[in-house]
Amino acid sequence: MKRQLLLIAVSLVMMGLAAFIDYRDLVWLSPLILGLNVLLLVAVLFMGRTAGGSTRWISLGFFDLQPSELFKLTAILFGTRVLCSLDRPLDSIGPIIAFYSWSAIPAFLILKQPDLGTTLVIVAIVTGMLYFSGTPGKAIFTMALAGMIIVGILLWLYLYVGVPLPIEEHWIDRLVTGFNPEKDPLGKGYQVLQSKIAIGSGSVWGKGLGKGTQNRLDFIPHQETDFIFSVVGEELGFVRTTVVLGMYVLILVRCLIAAVNSADKEGTLIAGGVLSMLLFQSLVNIGMTMGIMPVTGIPLPFLSYGGTASVVNAFAIGLVLNVSWKRHKILF
Repeated sequence: MKRQLLLIAVSLVMMGLAAFIDYRDLVWLSPLILGLNVLLLVAVLFMGRTAGGSTRWISLGFFDLQPSELFKLTAILFGTRVLCSLDRPLDSIGPIIAFYSWSAIPAFLILKQPDLGTTLVIVAIVTGMLYFSGTPGKAIFTMALAGMIIVGILLWLYLYVGVPLPIEEHWIDRLVTGFNPEKDPLGKGYQVLQSKIAIGSGSVWGKGLGKGTQNRLDFIPHQETDFIFSVVGEELGFVRTTVVLGMYVLILVRCLIAAVNSADKEGTLIAGGVLSMLLFQSLVNIGMTMGIMPVTGIPLPFLSYGGTASVVNAFAIGLVLNVSWKRHKILF
């Protein structure tokens, strides 16, 4: 707890730093930032620390750095630079796919860790920024639909025809058991079932802070990281959990306001990228704890344990504050 509190303090400092640095300078430096981040992702494959079957961290002694989390910010900054360099919004499938290509190598390196959840977050960030850049929603929807059809066909070929694909077996298990945990209640579906029991047992007002039996007796694995919303639901109950969700909605609405009212295109894209990141992570994390989303290992922003994620989320909020403040004359 002391370590996490220290990291929260560092995160607040980073948020203040991001709020006062000119975000346009960060966008200008984004190619260098991208190169450094890719080098870190490569380094993870050779010198990364492994935990829970994934190699995602570089141990610095006092701190475990997770380069895949840092790439969320890198994707926002570099994506902003690319989109601002265009003379008109992307409005057809070919140019849109070409835009995604710059994130292919980093996404592949993250997928190799393996880290499917963060890879999906990167896709969500880039897609959201496309929308805020002026790309028609119809074009994005068409591309997303085509992508889902292709993925569905590939999964069918993998499961029923035996066509080899570079995917992890447990990804398929998570997809299946995420929607139907009763199929293997004591194995692959155990985590989701226990999470649903915990949230349901919170009832209207909850069992009280520190009094949740499902999490205190360790029925819920990863309760401090990916499944922390189970603890929130059990201990706070429906009414107070709704307040927590309301806080997320408030943050997202403020990000949207900053994006819409930004003084320049760079600010719109940065705030839109942060909004896309936080919205996707929140929806998927909360959804998987309730059994309506597949389990993908995505942390809940501002609540899940984790140092790099805490710093990245705080820095992202600092950037949104920066964008918002640029609309006004700063007197200090």
